[in-house]
Amino acid sequence: MTKTKTKTKTKTKTKTKTKTKTKTKAQSGGDSGLIGIYLAWMVRDQKHVQHLHKNLDKIIATLGDIPPPPAYDGDEVRRELDVLLEMQIDDERRLRQPEIEAEIDDIIPNYLDIFSDASGAPLSLIRLLVLLQDAGLALASFYKAKFDRPRPHVMDHGINPSITVPNHSAYPSGHATQAALLAHGMAEVFAHNPGVVAEAFDVADRISENREWAGVHYASDGAAGKAIARAAFTDLREIYDELFVDAIRDVQSYDPRPSPFLGKGPTMKRWKEPKPLPALDQWSLERMGISATNGNIDKGGKGVTVGLIDGAVDITHPTFLRGSDHAISTQLAGTTDPAVWRASEAVINTDYPVATDGREAFTSKGGGHGTAMGGLIVGTPEPKACELWGAAPEAKLIPVRVATKLADTHENRLDVAAALLKTVFGVSQPADLVLVGPPFVRPWPESYPDDWSGAVNLNDYFGPCDPLALAILVASLKVPVVIPSGNDGTSAISYPGDPSDFELVRATLADGDGRKAVSEAIAGTELAVAEAWLDQATAAGFTSADDPFAGTGIIVVGSANLKDPLDKSSDLGPAKYSQHGPGLCFLCPSDRDENPMEKPPEDDKERYNYVPAPDILGHGGYSEQPGHLTSHHSGEYGFGGTSAASAQAAGVIARMVEKRRAGGHPVDGPAIRQAIVDALGPDYTPDGGYGLLTVSVV
Repeated sequence: MTKTKTKTKTKTKTKTKTKTKTKTKAQSGGDSGLIGIYLAWMVRDQKHVQHLHKNLDKIIATLGDIPPPPAYDGDEVRRELDVLLEMQIDDERRLRQPEIEAEIDDIIPNYLDIFSDASGAPLSLIRLLVLLQDAGLALASFYKAKFDRPRPHVMDHGINPSITVPNHSAYPSGHATQAALLAHGMAEVFAHNPGVVAEAFDVADRISENREWAGVHYASDGAAGKAIARAAFTDLREIYDELFVDAIRDVQSYDPRPSPFLGKGPTMKRWKEPKPLPALDQWSLERMGISATNGNIDKGGKGVTVGLIDGAVDITHPTFLRGSDHAISTQLAGTTDPAVWRASEAVINTDYPVATDGREAFTSKGGGHGTAMGGLIVGTPEPKACELWGAAPEAKLIPVRVATKLADTHENRLDVAAALLKTVFGVSQPADLVLVGPPFVRPWPESYPDDWSGAVNLNDYFGPCDPLALAILVASLKVPVVIPSGNDGTSAISYPGDPSDFELVRATLADGDGRKAVSEAIAGTELAVAEAWLDQATAAGFTSADDPFAGTGIIVVGSANLKDPLDKSSDLGPAKYSQHGPGLCFLCPSDRDENPMEKPPEDDKERYNYVPAPDILGHGGYSEQPGHLTSHHSGEYGFGGTSAASAQAAGVIARMVEKRRAGGHPVDGPAIRQAIVDALGPDYTPDGGYGLLTVSVV
């Protein structure tokens, strides 16, 4: 039977500053209000509808062989029909029936229920979701007519649908297509809030599943709808650019003024020089021993490649330019050719591998997190636009886009795991270290076996073990894997950086049947892991109760903040927001995530509240003015938290890899981690790890 399980979700928390939402337009008034809004927009948004239909053939051409033709008969169809027959006698169907009926005509309220705000959802967001829903209908209608697959009850008269069956064909599911498009739209608008993104995709999955519980769709209908949405979204994001910019402004911004950053193209072509800010002070790098005074701010990381598992990255951002060279790829920064993007090993896009414009598919106007992280690692200054140095300005970067993979699903973890292992093992110039940046949702406890002592039927689980934890463990034996500790302030590190996240993986590998199941599962996926690496993972580390990751290359980083934000030379100590506990390796300087609602006093005194970081144009970034390409160290909001701490740590580790490699010393994950511990130790506390990382360890 299809593994459809009911879960209670735990919301994740963003690792960076969450901005207060200021609504600038009239708000909605419930379902009746939505109907009125829809009617009012029917005329107003005809230009967008016309633009969609003018480009529909282009979008369909981009999709190519997505989705593939469905099965019309045979064993595959019989298996899907049998699942539906089981569903209709399961008590879960009765429990879902109110949802099923409510979702017949309108699914948008499901997404608006994810987040709360005293003034309600901005109309710009509702307007965008309405048009994305209409786009999903148009796309699904084309493929329904093309494939003309009979509904399940036509193929098996024992299937009794719980709602009136629509009078069009089954494949793909229109509800699944629309629901997935809305989730992708929410991911773009709420890219600053990973918790909302994760729940948006949970909602989309639930809507798709409900059509199966209702008996009107096969599971493969839903899978096809999701595939269409994923492949079509980046084109739709361009078609509805104005609507996305409005929604991002209204959801994320303090500033109600219209955003001037519409359109597409390289950042510098759209950039308009804004009002100057006070001189930037990279206080956090200075506290780590990297500065012009020390003569090392423009050096470090030469010949080293850093893999960044994170959200969208604007590879045309000037922080990645190096004259005729580029920190990521000169070729990709200068082309939109999808064939060039597909063939390149310089970036990995798990979110949108199919796109008309690769540059637009890799970046985002709703989320600056990945760009900020990349710049903090490898950035170099561009006069007037972004005068910031990364911690390892001579290193290269392989960015891996995983912004839509945050929700708790085995498939998400499998995709991220495959990308991580590809970055370390599967490209011609693999990463020398990896930073896993975003806060993923910890797997539901019943997803994987917790005891291999008896007979384990893997049909009852999603797989033998968590593939993301497995990939991190295996990769860490070859290269250091850096993970932020998280910003909840609790005495447990966020997933996937807590030692408990690896317990079942280790238990599975240590068991003969479990190890065999892992090998068989890997053989059927894109997880390219040699058996020799699994052997090492089976015997790896975890020998110390205080420091469970000893013997591995897993490096969990927490934040140290200034005791006096008016004095950048004041003492540094563990930040209250920084998650801690066994497994924490060390701290790096960062600040201001402990209370996102608190604003600095208005006394004109310069403060060191945030880590200056490269930023994107528009309201989806962290700068106080949407026209700036940097977020500032002194202001009401900016970039910080354990994200900034871990990015700077990755830069220092890149410097360490460079120096040790030149000296003929080992640069594998366990060796690098042990060298850091030896330099910082021997004292260890779960609150601060081995202490504060500086370039002295290099």
